Amino acid sequence: MMIFRGRTALTAVTGAVLPVLLLAGCADGAAPEGTASSDAIRVVSDDFCDRVDYTLATSAFGGKPTPIPPADDDRGPDFRCAKSFFSGAGFLGGFVFVKVQSFGDASEARTGFERSATVSSAEPFEGGSEIVADVVRYQQLRDDAKIEILEANVIMEVRVTVVGSVGDEQAAALPPAAVRLAVHTLDLIRAG
Repeated sequence: MMIFRGRTALTAVTGAVLPVLLLAGCADGAAPEGTASSDAIRVVSDDFCDRVDYTLATSAFGGKPTPIPPADDDRGPDFRCAKSFFSGAGFLGGFVFVKVQSFGDASEARTGFERSATVSSAEPFEGGSEIVADVVRYQQLRDDAKIEILEANVIMEVRVTVVGSVGDEQAAALPPAAVRLAVHTLDLIRAG
């Protein structure tokens, strides 16, 4: 009987203490990774364009990225990256463009973002809820999906575009590819 009571007491103590310890670990005030942080200062690394994983857009083109290195304008604090894709699987080839502008602080970036406001022509793209930032805007034409993001002191634009008239299947593949690239490039910016 004594052992049984000991186990019962241990189980009761563990059942009461463990949740408190787990909650205490969550209450340290640290935001989970990937959340918006408007008071942070982001510094974009000089090799940003080389670190972008352009293959995340392959599904939008059906073909592979061209073997030509990504075009970039790494003159910091602004970057413009571009990569072309072959046609394949009945899809037309096209381009991925990533543009990043850095500002001295979050308020300057917000002002720049608001001034550059375009008319949003789309609801959030499929998977768009994965993009966690201060502000996210979506725009889609049939052959062009664009996502604009404000993250702290950085404005980023991701475009996945096809030159030519696309079918319904390829038009539907552009927005999810843009979302995957946006999440990835935002992670690169946060990593520095």
